[in-house]
Amino acid sequence: MKNKLIAALAISLLILPLLACGSLRTAPSYKWHLILEVDPLASNRAALTQETAEVLRTRLNRIGLKAFKVDIVNSAEPGRVRVDLPETPDAARLKHFIVSRGLLQLVHVISDPSPASCQTYETEEAAKAATKAAGDRTVLPYPNSNDSVRWVVVGVPAIVQGRDLSSASAVPNVIGDGYEISFTLRSEGAEKFGAWTAANINQYLGVVLNDEVKSIAYIRSQIRDVGKISGRFSKESAEDLAEILNSGPLPARVTIIEEGQN
Repeated sequence: MKNKLIAALAISLLILPLLACGSLRTAPSYKWHLILEVDPLASNRAALTQETAEVLRTRLNRIGLKAFKVDIVNSAEPGRVRVDLPETPDAARLKHFIVSRGLLQLVHVISDPSPASCQTYETEEAAKAATKAAGDRTVLPYPNSNDSVRWVVVGVPAIVQGRDLSSASAVPNVIGDGYEISFTLRSEGAEKFGAWTAANINQYLGVVLNDEVKSIAYIRSQIRDVGKISGRFSKESAEDLAEILNSGPLPARVTIIEEGQN
């Protein structure tokens, strides 16, 4: 019996170092990090910082990134988030994925209705002059396919916001090459959108992403819960954007203030 106990103890002593080594091998390996700063001009930055961290965790989980960590930086002034990341073959793509705000809006573009062409302006100043100081309007850029930018006047608040989004997916563009993003709205957003489109036949609707108008179309009939974001998206960029939209928008703009190796 004594010999058996000694043998069992010896085996245990051999196993313990192996378990310890195994736990080290399977521990997350963080190779580099980013420190993000929430918009310094935003109010209630502590709450925004907490929400930013939660959105980033959801966002990185959606792409199956295993070894990452998102922590709020404990400092005298709130507003910073640290993201520890594994080695990746495309750091630039991952950084863009992390900091993209993902703010989707559907807005009324102020213009004479179709069949008149949608009213756009050559300069931001001209568009602002056309608002006539109306408090329920703002001016947004509208890039064209030839890389020039025009400007449009849109109604505020938006008809529906990104938080009304139910799902988004990247799909091949039905007209021409490239990809677009198809999306559906939650029931409450669909009700608002359906009511607005039914009451605004022939008015122009803009799809806005991160305060930039991506596409404009006129309302032919009532639309309830579906839409698309068209543009010159590659398969990769469309898939990234769909995942960003599915994880929800960042509550405020963030910028990278530090990047380094761990």
